[in-house]
Amino acid sequence: MYRPLPVPYIDATIIELDVPGFGVLPLAWFGVLVATGVLVGSWIAEKQGEKMGLDKYDMRWLSTRTVIGGFVISHVFDTIAYHPEVLLEEPERLLYIWAGLSSFGGFLGAAITFWWLTRKEKLPALAFADAIALGLAPAWIFGRAGCYTAHDHPGSFTDFFLAVPYPDGTRHDLGLYEGIVTVFLTIGLWAYARKRRGPGALVAFLAIIYAPTRFALDFLRATDVDQADPRYVGLTPGQWASVACLVFGIWLLSRTANKPPYEPPPPVEKEPSPALEPAAA
Repeated sequence: MYRPLPVPYIDATIIELDVPGFGVLPLAWFGVLVATGVLVGSWIAEKQGEKMGLDKYDMRWLSTRTVIGGFVISHVFDTIAYHPEVLLEEPERLLYIWAGLSSFGGFLGAAITFWWLTRKEKLPALAFADAIALGLAPAWIFGRAGCYTAHDHPGSFTDFFLAVPYPDGTRHDLGLYEGIVTVFLTIGLWAYARKRRGPGALVAFLAIIYAPTRFALDFLRATDVDQADPRYVGLTPGQWASVACLVFGIWLLSRTANKPPYEPPPPVEKEPSPALEPAAA
């Protein structure tokens, strides 16, 4: 038997704020950590994009809208895939963006938004995607740390040394485990990115490495709690999404394997304004 480490069960609420007109609202670690992750990830993506020759203003415009699209679809996916019974009783729940998020739903929403915007504005999609991937990985650490503080991914009972003492006993905590995984995932991605690669290679690397890890971890999810993750043909929605993620990563890597690194287009030389030309003698 393992001897559990003193991993704490963190109180999700930092402080309760009395807001006039709204009553008492809790300020939770989850929201603080997720917001921090978004800011850190966006800043890193912008800086890495500049190094690749991408316009920082295009990156800000693109990343902001991609994040919004990701959050919206994240909630929609979570409601439909994980809580279909709630959706049947309360269809308006789809509008409660804050009430439940799914990581794979977020990836899907971000991907759809990103694809549409880059096509609309004719931006080099895969180059921007690689820069965003370099920001996403460390941002993910903050997000999963938020999941750990919210304890919204409980696992089965265990005496594993990283078990978390839930009120009903020590359990696997998938938020904690994925937080640890994303630290190594970030290190691996940044090491892989040290060599310049074809556009899309970093996104493919991220998908291929994360998918089997998430697939394996989902076998630890609790089945004895309220609103436990549903199983479809024996697998959770996250596991089915992991399969799709792995297939996508392999397909993308095959498309980018022999492509040269992204090179920004040469700057366009503008003709001098007539107002700035010297007057004729």
